Amino acid sequence: MSTLKDVARKAQVSPITVSRVINTPEKVKAETCERVRRVMSSLQYIPNVAAKNLVAKRSGIIDVFVPESIDLSNPFVMHFIAGISNVLSRRMYSFLILRDRSREHFCDGYIVTGLLKNEILEFHEYASQRSRPITLFGHTELQDVDCIDVDNIRGAKNVVDRLIKAGHCRIGMINVLENKDYTADRYAGYECAIEDAGIPVDPTLVIQAENSVEGGCSAAKKLLATTRCTAIFCATDTMAIGVCKAAAEMGLRVPEDFSLAGFDGLGHHLLCTPNVTTVRQPVYEIGERLAKTLLDRLDGSQKRICELVVPEVVEGQSVETVPR
Repeated sequence: MSTLKDVARKAQVSPITVSRVINTPEKVKAETCERVRRVMSSLQYIPNVAAKNLVAKRSGIIDVFVPESIDLSNPFVMHFIAGISNVLSRRMYSFLILRDRSREHFCDGYIVTGLLKNEILEFHEYASQRSRPITLFGHTELQDVDCIDVDNIRGAKNVVDRLIKAGHCRIGMINVLENKDYTADRYAGYECAIEDAGIPVDPTLVIQAENSVEGGCSAAKKLLATTRCTAIFCATDTMAIGVCKAAAEMGLRVPEDFSLAGFDGLGHHLLCTPNVTTVRQPVYEIGERLAKTLLDRLDGSQKRICELVVPEVVEGQSVETVPR
């Protein structure tokens, strides 16, 4: 069986360079990486990941925490996990999807999403007691937690601005009935757009519901039956599907009878006819970034990452201009 030193000798580089090609290829020149990989292939060299982890006192496992309240078939989760997997697999890391913290096992760190506000503090304490780093899809003021989040305020404001630009001034909002940062932020963006346009904020136009098709459907029926809204902004595309369902059951059409906008842009907006104008979250890319950030922490990085990513409005056919 070939060794790392055999590869280094044949590739005419140092053993450290071979190690970097295996573990941190971004730190090695592309031509050197290619030469070392060709030699590894010709010698059928297989890195001994178990031995490396043993020396480094690591498990080679990352826990990805997704609360039990979130369906793993949700497009958000699928994109998130795919982005994480892409980065971890290149570094020969495995991951486990953690649904609760009751089953204790050895891991090197955590990538976390979907926490309620108070749960962020609880998870931080849990990880700190075990001296393991956390990267969070969300935002927090905890200085030893790296976090990357979508700018939900900006995204919601931009898509509601799109409705206002189309002439709508009676815009309803169906928000998710959860105590999470993103629900508060998306409402804040909605409210900001309304206020900036000089339109009075009407509390009767805002309703909360379960983040599901049925939740969106029930909320839309109530909103359309009790208000004179000409457009509805949903905090998620899943609920926007429910709004389309409600419209069909009430004998209404989108966008002829009312316009509709959502938030997520992960595929559900394409399941409606017409396709829903929405805000696309770069969830896959954020999953990649969080995984890389956690690996950097494990490699000794002391730089705290705290970023907001501005999402983009994706045009569908669900918004119609109304006469001024």
